[in-house]
Amino acid sequence: MINYTLLEFDTLNSTSNFLRENHPYFPHMTIIRVNHQTEGRGQFERKWESKPNQNLLFSILLKDVNVSKSYEIKSWIKTSLMNYLFKQGIDVTFKEPNDLYVMDKKICGILIETQTQTANFDYVIIGIGLNINQEVFEVPNATSLSLETRRTYDLQDIFKQLLAELMVEYDKFGL
Repeated sequence: MINYTLLEFDTLNSTSNFLRENHPYFPHMTIIRVNHQTEGRGQFERKWESKPNQNLLFSILLKDVNVSKSYEIKSWIKTSLMNYLFKQGIDVTFKEPNDLYVMDKKICGILIETQTQTANFDYVIIGIGLNINQEVFEVPNATSLSLETRRTYDLQDIFKQLLAELMVEYDKFGL
């Protein structure tokens, strides 16, 4: 199983922005987790709504990965998240380009950003927002693990379980 570096913060503007601005200083497989993002975003600069201390908000930095592995990167993340949610009893589906849904409600957003000048990515930053305990959303068609199961979750426990799933799946995709 691959080793990773984990840094956790109370508040950042965005875990993905933080990694993009600081990627030269971090090794491959650095994970930044935060309790609250003030400027979380999704595809096309859409705002990602998340109440403080209620959801999993994190980004993963990959470095020096061949650009031919783009499909495997997306599949790794999608498979890991879906496996984890299936284990929680959640029937989840993937909706292109990067969202997970329970029926017609979004439970998770994924944002993958890259930079390259060669055959290898300088970086791949994978931002993940997984709704866990939030029960009231300003945006329509959103849900959370808590809403779906009628339980409240410990975010640290959930995060540890999800990280374990991500690391097991990482090796399977040959990244």
